Amino acid sequence: MLSNYLAEIWGISMVVVCLTLLIKPKYLKILFTEVENEATMLFWGIVSFIIGLAVILAHNIWIKNWQVIITILGWMALAKGLSILFLPDLMKSYVKRIEDKQWLPIALVIGVFIGLIITYFGFTA
Repeated sequence: MLSNYLAEIWGISMVVVCLTLLIKPKYLKILFTEVENEATMLFWGIVSFIIGLAVILAHNIWIKNWQVIITILGWMALAKGLSILFLPDLMKSYVKRIEDKQWLPIALVIGVFIGLIITYFGFTA
């Protein structure tokens, strides 16, 4: 089922990326520095837009169960991509506001748990 497949991809990706950023905080610093690089921002805007659009076109399911999480993640990726492409200065200022915040590691831990939950649904539902 497509929902399971996408949940496995999103879930595993979230766990790996969040754990990597928790274990290697220097990578997080590199990401924050790259926000100033317009080519990097353009690239991530395009990638986020394409991922979001692909998920939405394949899986725009609005039902009251775990599958809606995949749809919401797709819409969030699309919105992020469009924001980076059309409002890069706004996105840069947002990133600058969250840089060096003490709650950032907590948010990454929450991301690991959400990723684990999504992965669980992907493999068991």
